[in-house]
Amino acid sequence: MTMINWANIEREHSNFKNRTPTKWAFIEEFLDNDFYGELYNTYPKWDDTWYIQKAEKEVSKSKPDSEEAGEVGRLSYRKFWKRGDRQFFTDGTTREHILIQENDSRYSKSWNEFMNILWSQEFSKKLSEITGIGGLNLKHMNFMYARKNGFQNTHIHNSSSKTVIIFVYFSKNWSKGDPGGTFLSDGMDFDAEGKQSGTSKIIFEPHNLDNTSLIVLDGPYAAHGMRKITKDVERRGIQLTYEPFDTVKGWYGDQNKSFFEPIDI
Repeated sequence: MTMINWANIEREHSNFKNRTPTKWAFIEEFLDNDFYGELYNTYPKWDDTWYIQKAEKEVSKSKPDSEEAGEVGRLSYRKFWKRGDRQFFTDGTTREHILIQENDSRYSKSWNEFMNILWSQEFSKKLSEITGIGGLNLKHMNFMYARKNGFQNTHIHNSSSKTVIIFVYFSKNWSKGDPGGTFLSDGMDFDAEGKQSGTSKIIFEPHNLDNTSLIVLDGPYAAHGMRKITKDVERRGIQLTYEPFDTVKGWYGDQNKSFFEPIDI
């Protein structure tokens, strides 16, 4: 796994452990520069196969920059790795699309190599050592894309207290003070441009989005978002979700949720 700069990540161990209100760390030069260049050059191109994020719904790109898209609290786009079908249950709940740990021919050789690293036992073990959360496994992955006027209101996933979210950025031409990096805040009181509208404040916002990574422990205090992008730039990255997985109990984040198998009558 020489493609991952583990020394840079391990140096952030104490910062991750001690920060509040949630645990987080920011890593510069996350990947080997040559390997990063391969991933950067073969990052999926913008086209009509991306999904627009509008609230919690995914809608194929039709009015990507419309006012309607912006009114619901986010304007950004996603593309997914190979994943399973969503399961529906009689109580109205669903099981999420879970990543299928297989190569995906839609993406480059380098991206398939990278994904094989990210779902490997060695990567998960090292991530567990750094975060202090045992048994982590890769549950979700999506490419994330935004451009001018793109934003995400402050939100909290709160999937579980043992869910780790990793953002890896593949964006150039970012300057200090430019909006677009995933910010962390100590609460939810922000408007659509990430501006303070109450008592909460931004506690961290990355300005270097070129071969960097933000690692965040999910939970009730992991508020984050993206200020509205004002320049004609591409904000490119991926979002990874890791959780403990047990072959009997399943994913940690699902264990306290009620799911009922459909019954034929």
